[in-house]
Amino acid sequence: MSGRFDLIVAGAGPAGSSCAERAAELGLRVAVFEKETFPRSKPCAGGLTSRALGLLGSSVDSVIHHRIRTSELSIGPRVTVTWTGRDTIIATTTRKELDQYLAERAISAGARVEFGTAVDSAIDLGGHVEITAGSRGLSATYLVAADGVRGRLRGMVGIPSLRLSGAAYARVFPDTPSALEPFLDRVIIDVGVGRRGYGWIFPKKDHLNVGVCGEAPLSSDYIRDVDRFIEQRGLSSWMVEGHFARSTPGAAAPGSLAKGRILVVGDAAGLADPITGEGISHSIATGRLAAEAVRQALEGGDEASTIYRGRAVAKILPVINHSRRFGGLLHTLGPGPLSAGLRIPGMAALLESWLPRLGYASEGGRLTIDRSGRGRRTARHAKSPT
Repeated sequence: MSGRFDLIVAGAGPAGSSCAERAAELGLRVAVFEKETFPRSKPCAGGLTSRALGLLGSSVDSVIHHRIRTSELSIGPRVTVTWTGRDTIIATTTRKELDQYLAERAISAGARVEFGTAVDSAIDLGGHVEITAGSRGLSATYLVAADGVRGRLRGMVGIPSLRLSGAAYARVFPDTPSALEPFLDRVIIDVGVGRRGYGWIFPKKDHLNVGVCGEAPLSSDYIRDVDRFIEQRGLSSWMVEGHFARSTPGAAAPGSLAKGRILVVGDAAGLADPITGEGISHSIATGRLAAEAVRQALEGGDEASTIYRGRAVAKILPVINHSRRFGGLLHTLGPGPLSAGLRIPGMAALLESWLPRLGYASEGGRLTIDRSGRGRRTARHAKSPT
């Protein structure tokens, strides 16, 4: 790959591929360099929120395992809050399938994508950016850094490093396919598993993704929390594959979004939900915003960094900051006070109105609260299908 480009993208994950696809749709000459060879596995819970599904459209169905309308939230040993939405709350997939799908969309749109080659260096020369990728030197009017939370481009161009949190999970396979059936209609969230975090159970085609995330940096504590969660949920007799661990973004600020002719998107910009750790929807959205900002700048508008930062601050950061404030309250209270708070008259109605506003549930859903402990569905006492 050689020549002068309007835009070079470093990284072909959800942020990079979405940026490249949108840029190509807008008629830009765009090249993507991805250090890994696709398809490749990547540690991730693999959940697509309703926001992400809306951005991707119906063609994403080709890589979806399950569309789920019910979320079960366990708070302590006895309280279970269940939300059943009118539409899909979350769809499950794997990053191996999703990233390949998104890269193929970018290629189909006209982007040039090269796998197995990283962007090794980048220099902003004012009127353009020069990079090295492998042994080649290339130039572009703009560069988008979509190289993840541990990407090197931020440091190269003087953008402050991110504060990182952590997550870990295991793939848990049943002895028989029928053992999965009690788990296929919902996602399970348990806020009592990890310190200042939560555990999740997502159903996939032939297994459960069982994991834990939290505010603390990645450490072996997360692996122990996953094992404890598997045991608590009665899944110890199932075959466990893993563990898989990764750092997740812990914070985002306007100053981390762009510098000069270099725009930073997705996880590389620290754009993940402070409560759930979900970053795919923000990656797709910011990738597209960056491409549109570059197009507008090339047409004679303001600098792309100014346009992109302004739109991200207006559309993405308010959602993240609102979630951070709500999440800080939840983490500070912990399971005990939360359980007690749900006994307050009118709390169920208040939660029913809050959850869609926070983006964690679809409009028109129904919330129920079980305080008996019977609402917890585990492999040990989940009802067998009839």
